[in-house]
Amino acid sequence: MLSQPEQAILNLEQARELRASGTPYRQIGRQLGLTSGQLSHIRRTLKREKGARTRLRSTNRQATDRDLPVSQSVLPYGLRHRLAASGYRTLGDLSDRLADPDFPGLETMPGIGPHRARLVKRMLDHFGLLPGPSDLQAEIERIFPEFGDARPGAPVAR
Repeated sequence: MLSQPEQAILNLEQARELRASGTPYRQIGRQLGLTSGQLSHIRRTLKREKGARTRLRSTNRQATDRDLPVSQSVLPYGLRHRLAASGYRTLGDLSDRLADPDFPGLETMPGIGPHRARLVKRMLDHFGLLPGPSDLQAEIERIFPEFGDARPGAPVAR
């Protein structure tokens, strides 16, 4: 049996998939058996995530999911702020840190235990940023550091 926070994350992931397929929120609530409070939480969370993507892509057309701010992710409020206060600005920063072999793991950070670390890893996995062979952008930036700063107006190494 899942704990309450794990069930909330599972509901969020299922709602994200249903919403991507065009299912209205009312139907999502019925299908997943959510209360109105749970459904409004999911709606706010998905709206925050979509707004962050929209703002990011409107300011930088070349931005990827790696550039999404941690502070506007789907993670719970306290975890978002703890990660941002620890210096993780973007999901790419977080992914790079997890890929570092010298990093002992998120579980060792103060206030982040195994459950919160799993939440972060599930979110990174959703965006395809979980360290491993599927993180192509990080590998390209590691091999060719000149491609790491792809902002408009950024100096290009020649």
